[in-house]
Amino acid sequence: MTAESAAAKSSSTRNPLEPVAGLVTALCALVAVFLALKTFAAAGIGGAFGWGDGSVCATDPSTQGGGADWLSRTMAPRPGIDVLFTPRYCDNSPSGGARLLSTLTELPSSALCIGALFLLYRVIRAARQDGPYTARTADRLRLLGWYLAVGSVVCHVTESVAGAALLNSLRAGDHRPLFYDVDHGMPYFALLTGIGLLSLARIMRVGTAMREDLEGVI
Repeated sequence: MTAESAAAKSSSTRNPLEPVAGLVTALCALVAVFLALKTFAAAGIGGAFGWGDGSVCATDPSTQGGGADWLSRTMAPRPGIDVLFTPRYCDNSPSGGARLLSTLTELPSSALCIGALFLLYRVIRAARQDGPYTARTADRLRLLGWYLAVGSVVCHVTESVAGAALLNSLRAGDHRPLFYDVDHGMPYFALLTGIGLLSLARIMRVGTAMREDLEGVI
């Protein structure tokens, strides 16, 4: 084998995870910039995650009304077509508690994505340094799987409870649900991805044991 062919083979097999690793590294840099801008906005400009001088709004998905009298002529429906709308409550001078509830309806999902990106970077880093079939890589992949499976459900429930509490604080009436449209937007994709990663981590654990046994035989 010539030196040129050996170098070409080495360059093609050196970092099999490099495309994904480069993408994750770039995304981590973008997330860092995003967090810096959000911090600056919260401290100076306002409006980040519901904090600032803007209003706080909540939509009631369980209530619908109808009618076309308030529509302009250009927006009027055709004959026989009903127009339904969902009420949206907005507080132009919200309290700190209302702003906190509004923040809790958005922040958990963002935090989940940022944490998952960081854990994925740790998995790729371990696979790049030690190889994919190692105990450290399998453990970090299992941690990512549990994080997505459990964290996605926790974030969804937290946002649902916060949304219901915010809606209840903006409207009057006896109907005060505990959850806010909990069935809609359930993170099934993140949940199934986490379960799949748990299975993949178990497979990598088995592969690690087989590799160690093979190395002991050789």
